[in-house]
Amino acid sequence: MEEAERGGWAVPLAVPELIAGGVAGGVAKCAVAPLERVKILLQTSRAEFRGSGLVGSFRTIYRTEGPFGFYRGNGASVARIVPYAALHYMAYEEYHRWIILGFPNVQQGPVLDLVAGSIAGGTAVVSTYPLDLVRTKLAYQLQVKGAVNLSLRESKPSEQVYKGILDCLKIIYRQNGLKGLYRGMAPSLYGIFPYSGLKFYFYEKMKTHVPEEHRRDIIPKLACGSVAGLLGQTITYPLDVVRRQMQVQALSSSNLVKGKETFGSLAMIEKHQGWKQLFSGLSINYLKVVPSAALGLTVYDSMRDWLNVPSREQVPVVVPVLSEDGSDAAPVYSS
Repeated sequence: MEEAERGGWAVPLAVPELIAGGVAGGVAKCAVAPLERVKILLQTSRAEFRGSGLVGSFRTIYRTEGPFGFYRGNGASVARIVPYAALHYMAYEEYHRWIILGFPNVQQGPVLDLVAGSIAGGTAVVSTYPLDLVRTKLAYQLQVKGAVNLSLRESKPSEQVYKGILDCLKIIYRQNGLKGLYRGMAPSLYGIFPYSGLKFYFYEKMKTHVPEEHRRDIIPKLACGSVAGLLGQTITYPLDVVRRQMQVQALSSSNLVKGKETFGSLAMIEKHQGWKQLFSGLSINYLKVVPSAALGLTVYDSMRDWLNVPSREQVPVVVPVLSEDGSDAAPVYSS
């Protein structure tokens, strides 16, 4: 594994990349948590929020749950996003380097970023999906003044109520086993492969249109990253809606995707809820993606600089290192 020098001692390059990605993901997720909560409630077509819109949904949450309601499920969200973002960024960097090292004649550019980003996205999703499932189930629940709405529970006995992250994980595993912890992952993978790849593709492609003297400036990077995220999200958003509805199907007897797989769920949602439901919450997601991408990129770049991580554009060079017994040791990443 590649290594980087810091303070006179060598550490695997993946370590500072993991740290930088995790910190960036956690900061960005906390900043947009209220919009994420509203988006999930709109995506899952909860009756209390149908037709409410952005402002109406905020009012409903504040009236029924108070200000802390905007952060319901955010603990699980942060617990998921920190390892997810860490793995996502690190895996992207690693796959990027591995492809170049394995295929020296490959041309660096947006296509390489598309491939590396797609595989990295899939790696991160598989590794952290159970926490995403828990985050969605907790965010789907409604609370009144910090307590579970008992009248809702009594009127809809089929709806499961969870006390927290561990309680949710235990109940899901007890009822459905390991398979239950990965319910809805298929549309996640269908969505993340193109989204993650397209995000990096559009980002690098747009950077080619930025004047050379400004490419290292943070503002152009934030602008390119935000637009790239919007384009990638728009293309893959219907799969995200299907994923959310599949994740909460056990919580509601009225859910239309019970027993359906990804593409069957797409058809069912379009038939019974209309094609607009496949893009429900997209406008809120736009509002969420821009500051999330901006903060994520800013913190990630700042952490990379502070941890002395080589720039992404730098071509990896393998420097042979011999161990004490004369055999080949791990290659060192040289700047």
